Amino acid sequence: MLYLGAGKIEDKDLPHRHKMTDMIFKAYRKRIDATVEEMKRAEGHISFTNDLWSDPNLDSYMAVTSHFYVRDEKGNLRRRNGLV
Repeated sequence: MLYLGAGKIEDKDLPHRHKMTDMIFKAYRKRIDATVEEMKRAEGHISFTNDLWSDPNLDSYMAVTSHFYVRDEKGNLRRRNGLV
């Protein structure tokens, strides 16, 4: 979020942390739902890869990615992937 307020930013101008969390989860859910719908149209198998890592503070993270092919509107195969 970018705000150019010339130093006149007040507390009421900024979204509350709960609002930001809600916005992030809604965007995440929208993207996940779109990926799942696209995976339903997959031609053949869906492959999954994962990656595990930790940051310098030893906080752990995991990412799962799907890889698959779908047909576009012209019937051509298109490779797709998505973070699951």
